[in-house]
Amino acid sequence: MSFDQLQLDPYFLAKIYTQPIIPGKSTPVAVEQKPLPKVKFLGENQKNIVLVIQNESGAYLNDELFNLLTNILNACKLGMQDVALVNIAGFPASPLSVWQQAVSMKQCVVFGIPPASLGLEPLPAYQIHSAGGVQLLFSDPLELIATDKVLKGKLWNGLKQLFL
Repeated sequence: MSFDQLQLDPYFLAKIYTQPIIPGKSTPVAVEQKPLPKVKFLGENQKNIVLVIQNESGAYLNDELFNLLTNILNACKLGMQDVALVNIAGFPASPLSVWQQAVSMKQCVVFGIPPASLGLEPLPAYQIHSAGGVQLLFSDPLELIATDKVLKGKLWNGLKQLFL
């Protein structure tokens, strides 16, 4: 068989030649960006503080947990006008960078969501971390904090470092 009769699959050729055969400028392939999620949040986010929860059973929090959250905010001299309460249940495994584009944030408290769900390496809870220009505090779920005084104390110490 001569080389004149040889036929190669274009897909196979593309795999062989990852660099341009002819030297010159190559045009980059446009990367398709996923659209930002349409994020609804509770609060006015005047101080760019985001509180992240994951609640599949409701829009945000039940009355008992919402009262706990407002008491926590009051202790930090904050109100719902200062924060954005975001329920990420409808957006599984979106990285922190996507959330930063969707909701303006300087500080973020994450309740009961592992850092890996936000595209971050494992981080210890109740300590201040920095990622993408945002100060982060990871915490246990509000349901656990409501019933455990030790966890309330840990959260309070973390919040004092973050806000006060």
